[in-house]
Amino acid sequence: MTNNSENFKTAPAKPEGGRGPSVKRDPVDFHGLLLVDKPSGISSHDVVARLRRIMGTKSVGHSGTLDPMASGLMACLINEGTKLSQYILEGDKGYRVRIQFGIRTDTLDTTGETLETKPVNLVEATLLAEAMKLQGEMEVEVPIYSAIKVQGKKLYEYARSEKDVVIPKKIMNFWDVKFLGMGQDWAEFDLRCSKGSYIRTWVDLLGQALGCGAAMSGLRRTYSAPYILEQGQTLEVIEECVKKNTLTGCFVTMDAALPMVKRIRVKGQDQVLLGNGQISHDLRSQLIAAFNPDSDQFVQVLSMEGKLLAIVGLESGRGFVLKRVFKY
Repeated sequence: MTNNSENFKTAPAKPEGGRGPSVKRDPVDFHGLLLVDKPSGISSHDVVARLRRIMGTKSVGHSGTLDPMASGLMACLINEGTKLSQYILEGDKGYRVRIQFGIRTDTLDTTGETLETKPVNLVEATLLAEAMKLQGEMEVEVPIYSAIKVQGKKLYEYARSEKDVVIPKKIMNFWDVKFLGMGQDWAEFDLRCSKGSYIRTWVDLLGQALGCGAAMSGLRRTYSAPYILEQGQTLEVIEECVKKNTLTGCFVTMDAALPMVKRIRVKGQDQVLLGNGQISHDLRSQLIAAFNPDSDQFVQVLSMEGKLLAIVGLESGRGFVLKRVFKY
């Protein structure tokens, strides 16, 4: 097998134009998502800080933290787009992971302190068999070096202060595990997981199953539902686009941010009432006709011109409720 480590290098800047037509819009007035191809070596907070400067707004968030060693897709939220955070965060994720066998560390990746080393004698058939077993839902401990809070304190704070703590368990779900290649003491896989699942944990479980230990040595996010890495752009390309006042296909407008969520349209007085936080009788009738409680969690309400106005949900005992109203 060939060494595929180049998959974890920062992707070269993609040509301007992205996957959609360029549009002229003042970036300060942009509301929606920005699909960023994050390089390794910087934190998610660093990406947000740089986008605040590039876009000229403090209202910037993101759809899930990537560790500094990781690269790949970050769906960042701009201005009114920050109100979409909970809907984007809930989505599944996809990753390309590189694994170093024969080592265990305190952080479950190769940036941590080594706890144990063992000789490695990888057999491809055994490796594949054990990797494919690690699919589906499983309840496992979260990494001690994670931001999950226990009694108001982040787990990594307990770890750094060497204080005892009961490590919580969590349901994680992994699927679509695909083998990419291997060497004497390493391997690479593509896989998908549910929100809040830790790839480091999956790697550690694989190392335990093989009896030699393992640590994550590279990670690249390839998917953040419903977006793929190829739709993203580097920070450098994004900055150049903003300087030219040309927003490319990596900029996703509010009306296109949730393509999997059903939508209905309103106009006139129905739209005015919606802006005031009220659901009109006619809109309620539309919602009843459109909403399927078995498959729909939310419905998007747009103007006739296609502007996202609100997200509506159905709550037991309350009926239709405005979850978010957008004003831009």
